[in-house]
Amino acid sequence: MTPIIIQAVFAPAFLLMGLSHLVQPRLWVRFFDVVGKTGLAAAIIPIYTLPFALVLIVGHNVWVWDWPLFLTIAGWGMTIKCAMYLLVPGLTDRMLAKKMVKSPRTFQFAGAIMAFLGGMLTWQAWT
Repeated sequence: MTPIIIQAVFAPAFLLMGLSHLVQPRLWVRFFDVVGKTGLAAAIIPIYTLPFALVLIVGHNVWVWDWPLFLTIAGWGMTIKCAMYLLVPGLTDRMLAKKMVKSPRTFQFAGAIMAFLGGMLTWQAWT
């Protein structure tokens, strides 16, 4: 797959997930609260995140100063985060215990950034 196809698929996903964080922040607070209570968050989060992260770094490893750089950085960031969650005992539980994960405002802030960047990349890939 070419980087533009990866962008055309992942950009709308970032847009929709960002909008979801923005308009339903309490849903995300509850989601991570429930995941944290399972005692398996260090496995659950990487199970879903790592495959997408690897697709981004393999299919969109483009280090050019332009809007799509966000996808490359996001892919590497998610990959590193997943590796740390899988390999550092207790890290995931410590991260989920922080106040900012329990604040709807934090999810709205992150969602606004994700939606903006996802929107810009979607427009760029789809026009």
